[in-house]
Amino acid sequence: MSKVRIGIVGTGFISDFHYNGFKKNTDAEIIGVCTHSNMEKLNKMCEEWNIKAYKNFDEMVDDPNIDALIIGSINTDHYPQILKSIKNGKHLLVEKPVVSDFEQLNEIEKASKESGILLFPGHNFVYREAVVKAKEVLENGTLGKIVYSSIISTHDISKEQSEGWRSKKALAAGGALMDSGHHLTYMSLYLMGMPKKIQAFKSNLVLNNMEGEDIAQINLLYPDNSIGCIMQSWTSAHGEGVNGINIVGEKGCLSITDGLYVNGEKLSSDVDYAVSFENQAKAFTDCILKGTKPISTIDDVRNTLKLIYKAYESSEKDAVISI
Repeated sequence: MSKVRIGIVGTGFISDFHYNGFKKNTDAEIIGVCTHSNMEKLNKMCEEWNIKAYKNFDEMVDDPNIDALIIGSINTDHYPQILKSIKNGKHLLVEKPVVSDFEQLNEIEKASKESGILLFPGHNFVYREAVVKAKEVLENGTLGKIVYSSIISTHDISKEQSEGWRSKKALAAGGALMDSGHHLTYMSLYLMGMPKKIQAFKSNLVLNNMEGEDIAQINLLYPDNSIGCIMQSWTSAHGEGVNGINIVGEKGCLSITDGLYVNGEKLSSDVDYAVSFENQAKAFTDCILKGTKPISTIDDVRNTLKLIYKAYESSEKDAVISI
């Protein structure tokens, strides 16, 4: 295989980012898009991009001219689509959450390993250079003993998102924490590891039509007794003063906002959301063509789900939970 031929499943806003991420990749070619619902949008997208509009998922997954799929459909569609894709020999990049059920995760992991098909989690935030370099800073001891960390994101979402499938627990498996907060959680695990105890809070303050939370916070205690925080909010677009990653050590600090800063020195500007999809696309094709390993694995998917579900348990029980 000299070039990975790719199909995109779903016509949500994320499909545009994936398309543009792969467009600059000389090792990839986007063949077409499919959807189960918005055919008008599908046809418009495919006409604009000059690619094939597939009638449905089955037509796409059965196409021998496609080597890999990007699964960007509604969360509950991921599991059956992943299994059928693996059976048909298609490598997979799957949007978060890959699945939201541990038994399903075990099954697709087993199918992936037995078939040799790549199952690549769409954890695009860890493919930003700023995050990778921050990991290196933590590992080389520049900051000394870590005492505190925070990963915070507050922003609003569109009416289409807040009133669509994300508003239903049966489809979304949660609210802001399970959705956008997924990014914060897997980044926290990548940079800081798994905590030993958590205490979490969640509320529904603004998006009252939603069944899940529109704001959530997890307080974390790590094995070395350092303390951390993860906070995801969909309640306000005015989070400039708090958003970002901040890690404090005895010898210094780092932050990721408009770039990576270590003790005030800017070490990387690669933080852009759109560019993270370009970096992720390159990592995906390298995994297929060169046998490299993804930064974020199925184990990271499992740990992310574990931490989020423990956070929900903590909030509902009003209790500190051991991990």
